[in-house]
Amino acid sequence: MARLKTLKPRLQAMDTLRRPMAPSMSERRMAGRKLQERRLSIWARSPHCARCGTLTSYPNGFELDHVVPLHQGGEDSEANCQVLCGGCHARKTAEDACR
Repeated sequence: MARLKTLKPRLQAMDTLRRPMAPSMSERRMAGRKLQERRLSIWARSPHCARCGTLTSYPNGFELDHVVPLHQGGEDSEANCQVLCGGCHARKTAEDACR
């Protein structure tokens, strides 16, 4: 009976070294008291919607929006934040999703 030939591997061995993953969105995003302090600071500086100019109320009358979204490389900093009313924030979010 003839013996079967051993085939050469067609795939390279996988690199098994662990590489650090990029920080997740939740690790890069501010929360809790620091977020509320930032919201108050930015709203106190400019309580009007950055898009339509509507006067917003604190604490629930506006959305704190990132000018350059975090998923596009924007920073989670005061310089990258603006006050938007709920309607303008929804429209901007939809526009960002289309890009």
